[in-house]
Amino acid sequence: MTLIPANSQNKLYLTANGVTKTATLVQNDATTELISLLENGPIPLSMTENGGFEKVGNLPQSLPTSDVRQTAQSGDIMLYIGNVMCIFYGSNTWAYTKLGTLDNMTAEEIKEFLSGNPVSVYLSLEDMADIKQVKISDVKEEKVYDLKGNLIMNRPIMAGVYIINGKKTLIR
Repeated sequence: MTLIPANSQNKLYLTANGVTKTATLVQNDATTELISLLENGPIPLSMTENGGFEKVGNLPQSLPTSDVRQTAQSGDIMLYIGNVMCIFYGSNTWAYTKLGTLDNMTAEEIKEFLSGNPVSVYLSLEDMADIKQVKISDVKEEKVYDLKGNLIMNRPIMAGVYIINGKKTLIR
């Protein structure tokens, strides 16, 4: 398993509890597919506590697996059964497909970052710190565009990232 070359997308941004952290992705078919999904915008995950050593959440679709029996350590981001993302703050041995590792975070920092049960985690290819978050009910008559610049005519608007008044906005 190797890191994705520097000229490719190798950073995953995770936003939870108003804080954004980065992870370095490994190079495999699962991360290639994940990056492809994220090119359409952030993916929200509802992650819950599992076993006292990880948070888990269902991805919107299955990714390719290359499961290997391994011991996940604090900071590891693993794929389980194709569609479950696991973020570890402890360790566990099982057959996983490794997606990456959180950058420079201790187990305690990961627990604090992912506090709450469930916790909403947004996966993205860019830092979402400058993206305004609003509720669907807050979007009234403004012109709303998708990330490709297409005007959204359907109301109510689904949760996701849009351009509203010239700014990226996360609708939850």
